[in-house]
Amino acid sequence: MKKMIICIICVFGIAYAEPENSTDATIKQESSPSNNVVQNTDPINTDSQNTASMPYDDFTAMMQNANASLNSAMAFAKMGDYGKALELFTQACRGGNAAGCFGSGLIYMYGMTTGVPEPDTAVKFYAQACAGGDNVACANLALAYDNGEGVKQDKAQAHELYAIACAGGDGLACTNLGWMYANGVGTNKDYAKAMEAYRAACTFGNDLGCYNLGLMTNTYNVYGMTKDKMGIVEMNYVACEQGDIVACGNLGYLYATGQEGAAQSYFYAAKYFTTACDGGYMQSCNNLGVLYDGGFGVKQNKARAIELFGLACEYGIQGACTNYSLMLDRGGLNNGGLNSLFGM
Repeated sequence: MKKMIICIICVFGIAYAEPENSTDATIKQESSPSNNVVQNTDPINTDSQNTASMPYDDFTAMMQNANASLNSAMAFAKMGDYGKALELFTQACRGGNAAGCFGSGLIYMYGMTTGVPEPDTAVKFYAQACAGGDNVACANLALAYDNGEGVKQDKAQAHELYAIACAGGDGLACTNLGWMYANGVGTNKDYAKAMEAYRAACTFGNDLGCYNLGLMTNTYNVYGMTKDKMGIVEMNYVACEQGDIVACGNLGYLYATGQEGAAQSYFYAAKYFTTACDGGYMQSCNNLGVLYDGGFGVKQNKARAIELFGLACEYGIQGACTNYSLMLDRGGLNNGGLNSLFGM
């Protein structure tokens, strides 16, 4: 619970932070949300007044009340009273405070009042916060569309929202935007834009963005490089981009284990394992099952893990057969030594 409280406080710190201006980090995208960004998300019913025709004094008073509600909500969240915090976050949201909408969304997304996540409600608050200019909320809404949580999965919509959040200074959004450009997911493949997005992510302090920028910088002119100048990660990256499924599986393994200088990331491991598994590389299906069993880099799904282990086992991956039996007998794997469960 303490970790959850700290997380909320950190998130709001980011939401209020003003990113430093950097010409190198600027991604040339529309920086303000448009109607089509949130068109697939139903609006939240609120009692908000029409501020366009509101007298200045009334508008000022309303915003002061909204800010007061937000401050009180954060105080209750720190104390662990999420019910009262939600009430005040919602009040701030109705008063026009985007951070209040985002706070409400977080509480619903993680089920902090009931113990049951409510992603359908959360994304509505995220959408309202994003439309109000909260870039962290835009990034969270992008993740929801990326993973199909609370909304129908829509990679193109996720790409658009990542671009908005990245332009507003969210490093994680920039990293995910770069990945989409590099892999042609939700948009056309564009290595130049991928590098630009990774450069922005690095500028905003995202370590994985810095790593990916370095990786792409070293492999951007692929055909002009000799093999002896490339590292293991770089060679697999280039080969995967050229359609080598085994290389995609190897790259997933390197991200999963952090070997050969790779920045450990279960999120990217899952993406590359998925590519390899879909292409028929069964070892990656087993590795992907490990991630689904523990909820590493993907939403935990025991049934999907069993399905993947069974598939890989049928094609002769002995480790997958063992994992399949463990899932049926014990309901899960022993994740104490996670790296030992992955194979190449």
